[in-house]
Amino acid sequence: MNTNDIQIFALPLGGQLTSEEWNAFNIMLPSHVQSNIRQYKQWQDRQRTLLGNMLIRWALLPFMDKAVFHITQDIYGRPNVASHQHWEGDFNLSHSGDWIVLALTSNGRVGIDVEEIKPVNKDIMHYALSNQEFQMALHQPLHVFYELWTLKEALFKTGLFPNLSPHLLDTTVIKRTRTDLSTQLLYLDQRHPVTICWNNSSTNVKITTLNRHQLLEE
Repeated sequence: MNTNDIQIFALPLGGQLTSEEWNAFNIMLPSHVQSNIRQYKQWQDRQRTLLGNMLIRWALLPFMDKAVFHITQDIYGRPNVASHQHWEGDFNLSHSGDWIVLALTSNGRVGIDVEEIKPVNKDIMHYALSNQEFQMALHQPLHVFYELWTLKEALFKTGLFPNLSPHLLDTTVIKRTRTDLSTQLLYLDQRHPVTICWNNSSTNVKITTLNRHQLLEE
């Protein structure tokens, strides 16, 4: 990975894993992660969580010089790598609908959000958006709301706005005042917009689409 790149890995959820496939992934994860995965009732949620954790492990491993590493959470619940001599970067995971995405940077902070475009009512839009954003999205096609929402979530998930909820972030103000932040909107397909936000000098976003069997390769 070029140190100046922001890397995005996109993984389709795909059909339900067979028992053999599940075991091959599951055995590679810590026991507390396995326990967390089992708590989900729907297979889609279990599979998203399983593959998401595998995607993090697969993407970080090249930076770790084959050393053991541990994922922890800060006081706000944001995942990160516990103190490690080979890692000074950041990562962020998101999943929705048919996709799981991971953003990775070797320095600075990064946040990412993907959403599946589905009908929403005005009450949800009003709650999720600032007044100015609401007016921007109100009479526009549905995808405009989701583009704004993924932007708000990606900003929030950088961890740079820890005292605010995503719906309290006004992207119109942030874009005007936070010149240290960069954002980019992409579409994985017609129904899944994804926004990434970062705070280093990178200008290039590289996206790689994977299949789940690649996650077993080291």
